[in-house]
Amino acid sequence: MNGHRKLTLNEYQTKLRQIQENRSPKSNKFHTPQQKVNLASPKIQVAGKQQQHKLFTDRSTSTYQNINLPFTSKMPKLSKLQSLDEESKQCETVKFHLTIESKSPKQEGIDKLRIQLNDQFLKESSRNRAGACLQFLEPTLVHNLLNLSPKVKVNSELHASVSSKDLNGNTALHFAAKNGNTHLAQALLYKDIQIDEQNEDKMTPLLMSAYYGKLETLQILINVGANINHQDIHGNSALHYACKFNFKSIVEFLLQKQHLVLQQNLEEKYPDYYIEDQDIAQIYKDYLEQTKQKQTKEVIIQTTQTETILKMFQRKNIKQLKNLVQTSKSQNNLDKIQVSSPKIKQLQTKLQQLEQFKTQMQGLKRQTTFSTNYSESCKNIKDEEEISLSQFQILGLIGKGSFGQVYLVKRQNQLYAMKVLDKSMILKHNLFRYAQTERNVLSITSHPFIVKLRYAFQTPEKLVMILDFCPGGDMGQLLEEKKRLPEAQVKNYICEVILALEDLHQRDIIYRDLKPENIVIDADGHAMLTDFGLSKEGIFDASQGARSFCGSVAYLAPEMLRRQGHGKAVDWYLLGVVMYELLVGVPPYYDNEKDQLFHNIEHAVLKIPSYISPEGRNLIKSLLQRNPIKRLGSGVGDSKEIKQHPYFQDVDWEKVKNKELELPKPTRKIRINTQTGQDLFQQEYLEPSSHIHGWSFVHAEF
Repeated sequence: MNGHRKLTLNEYQTKLRQIQENRSPKSNKFHTPQQKVNLASPKIQVAGKQQQHKLFTDRSTSTYQNINLPFTSKMPKLSKLQSLDEESKQCETVKFHLTIESKSPKQEGIDKLRIQLNDQFLKESSRNRAGACLQFLEPTLVHNLLNLSPKVKVNSELHASVSSKDLNGNTALHFAAKNGNTHLAQALLYKDIQIDEQNEDKMTPLLMSAYYGKLETLQILINVGANINHQDIHGNSALHYACKFNFKSIVEFLLQKQHLVLQQNLEEKYPDYYIEDQDIAQIYKDYLEQTKQKQTKEVIIQTTQTETILKMFQRKNIKQLKNLVQTSKSQNNLDKIQVSSPKIKQLQTKLQQLEQFKTQMQGLKRQTTFSTNYSESCKNIKDEEEISLSQFQILGLIGKGSFGQVYLVKRQNQLYAMKVLDKSMILKHNLFRYAQTERNVLSITSHPFIVKLRYAFQTPEKLVMILDFCPGGDMGQLLEEKKRLPEAQVKNYICEVILALEDLHQRDIIYRDLKPENIVIDADGHAMLTDFGLSKEGIFDASQGARSFCGSVAYLAPEMLRRQGHGKAVDWYLLGVVMYELLVGVPPYYDNEKDQLFHNIEHAVLKIPSYISPEGRNLIKSLLQRNPIKRLGSGVGDSKEIKQHPYFQDVDWEKVKNKELELPKPTRKIRINTQTGQDLFQQEYLEPSSHIHGWSFVHAEF
């Protein structure tokens, strides 16, 4: 089986049947002989100093004798004849006696068996025996292992817990990651094991894969949403270990991930400090150079826009100043006038601030090495062009939220949507990262089904984004009007959204906020994704009422509710939610009571109306799988898995991309509030203290 492909239900059941049918007499015995534990403890230079760690004597071996995991500082001292698993049993039995006093003898016996099952489950996982390990999770197989009579009813509670831990806090997924056992890792993920569980040294399964050089299990874990930037008790990340132990393929893979953050460990060392291999050193150097060039592009755009804004405000203020001091012939005269004219003094202070800020920006430019090719492309941006609010005619207010407004504006006979965000509110509620994410995502994407960002600039009080205007409104408004939509129309919308998500995923961007309100309709009726980054995660206006609150919660995937790590598969779940709502009129599992809605999302039976086509019902079920590892689209194929579903067998994806699908053009009237308020943008100069770096942007077409 391909290590990168998810384990299907049939494959999982087949494996278990094979275990049951081919089980040897020896494996029928529940207890196994005790084995010695190798307590070898070599020294290793990590985090800048010699530290004593209990390690596997050979990272390539996978026997249970070498069960001590890296960086375990609290290992029990065992005699030569005492095994680690026996010690584990003793410790767990003590805990058991403390908790069963009020239980019945029958329950007490079951609990004792569970302890032994958990112990055997972990032992087999550490031995790298996937089949023998998995059988302890299945009540039917446990029934047979215990040699119980077929006449005795199988006890559904009698099985090992997938979340079992050994004395050092290691789960079966830690062992699978350490051994590079992709089959076991996939099966455990199928059984809903926690992805980012930490042992006593705060090592997650992902860090184990990196430490032992197991690329395939590392890829699987990242694909299902494991935290790539997690640091253990020593502050070491996956990249630290990959660099330290010369795992070239892992270093290459990690450096390709957009969400990777270069971090220092507790000894204030970055991962490249440990690189000794020349090939890895070159790969790392190339990565840093590419990152630098990418940052340079943002600086060029931001600097160009800042200078044009400065020029505009500077000229305006100088003109005012000259009108007030026409008789002044020297700086001395000007100083005298300042004393008698507070207004002149205020204007000069503004100019001094502008000059200081301009000097800072020029220094930034001198410190930056520009890419030759990109510098050439930037010549298309006219230096004399001054992108500012004065160039846009505000026609009216078309949307409003807690932290900003959306205006319909006009420039050179072209309509745009102007998104205005209040700086003070955003900074007060620590939301700038959401606004910055939206600006960053839109600045690097150019897709037919993603709204284009044309400009981004700022005033002392506002952050401004100029976006393409979509006159059809959003699909939430469409649902309010139509209640539900014809399946053929929904299918075309879903095809377009799939291509938009596909583009984002190829850039390692997870949307996370897919819902009807974030899908707008352009002038030709096509679906466009919008509202990147500034989602209302955990932020709800009390005045909006229960419907708004529950409506937001209705678009959370089960793994998000459980606060598990989540990957790209979360977007495919939300695609299923949107498809369901467009066809039915309400989200799946919906309830007006928040707690009931939470429960429904995680536990309720999915009910799909019979008027939806069989292929459509099957697609919705496949997308709304609660376990992300089972979900359609969760494999390495990502969007390809979904596009190959029978529901889309008649779809020409090239026609979809070229916007050739037939969709109704919007006929709705645009509701505009012309009372925008004249004091919205009264500030006339840019205060350096309020300036947010890296915000300004001009689309390459302009």
